[in-house]
Amino acid sequence: MKFVDLSTFIGYGISGLMGIIGVLVLTGVLAREGTPVQLRILFGIVLILYSVYRFTMTRARHKQEEGSEE
Repeated sequence: MKFVDLSTFIGYGISGLMGIIGVLVLTGVLAREGTPVQLRILFGIVLILYSVYRFTMTRARHKQEEGSEE
């Protein structure tokens, strides 16, 4: 049985958290009333893209570590 490395767990956690925050910003839950719509949409998209980037980088690093152990 393999245990997930703490940095891998944190990487996936941050990825999920950023994705959720990005969606909440896009829907207007976390944006203030005075925030322009274009800025809110842009910021939400950036957070979601960062989430995807973080997920892929964490997955690639985890796969690389698994390959070096064999």
